[in-house]
Amino acid sequence: MKILAGLCLTLAPWLAAQPPEQKPELTSLLGRPLFALPDTTGEVAKAYQALADDPDNLEKLLETARVRAALQQFHSAIDIYTHSLDKAPEDPRLYRLRGHRFISLRRFDDAIRDLEKGVQLAPASFDISYHLGLAYYLQGEFGKAADEYARCMRMSDGKETIQDAGGALPKGYRSCADLNDDARVAIANWRYQALRRAGRPQEARRLLDTIHERMQVSENTAYYRALLFFKKVRSEEQTLDKEQLKGNQWVTAGYPVANARQMQGDSRGACVLWREIVDGSYWAAFGFIAAEVELARGRACR
Repeated sequence: MKILAGLCLTLAPWLAAQPPEQKPELTSLLGRPLFALPDTTGEVAKAYQALADDPDNLEKLLETARVRAALQQFHSAIDIYTHSLDKAPEDPRLYRLRGHRFISLRRFDDAIRDLEKGVQLAPASFDISYHLGLAYYLQGEFGKAADEYARCMRMSDGKETIQDAGGALPKGYRSCADLNDDARVAIANWRYQALRRAGRPQEARRLLDTIHERMQVSENTAYYRALLFFKKVRSEEQTLDKEQLKGNQWVTAGYPVANARQMQGDSRGACVLWREIVDGSYWAAFGFIAAEVELARGRACR
């Protein structure tokens, strides 16, 4: 235990945080305190015990950060990624992961800075491109979001190769050059909305032409439902069926439906749905964050 005690002194800021039930992880853009999850099974202590055996091991540092992030302890996870970047400043995974958690904390400028660095290091990474496009979108830079997603999709469509993009793909990361239907609908969902918000409806329509009912989607079903809704293949009621959408999947489908209401001129209906989303508990979900942004910045809901 002496090794672990020494590690605790070195990593004190990560371990000394107050229990999440006593201190909010952050205050939302709407002024609501948001809390991390309790560590009921001692996963954090287990991760640190494993790290104590090899405190400079990057993979164990990443696992410790993953445990923290799974509990929505995003500040602690970011501290670990920052510590790890001192050891591996050219590892694109760290910029992708820290950028993601900056999004969780509504620190979009910081997220963009990290994720742009990640794209420089690994331009063909779907995981990095996806989160960078999202960060642009949440910051209101809709044209840049649409263009980033288009860049990734061009590789999948064979219009640009990994060799053209350059950089190295991190081990275990998905490539833009080999998008399956799950990855494709994830990008298409945000790209379509970005194109509409950027005033580029013709590109948005062409994108929807690539979406069809025979796609093999097993993970991102909420995004797929939203795209079929945008194509008018499914009704709003079918898209938001709470009997079929479990956990944060309703939030994921709810944001684009509310966005569609707004784009169709139904600002009141959009605001009602956005408020229903942010009244829930899935505050780290991207649909929740996007709805929060709309309510915080949108005059129509005031």
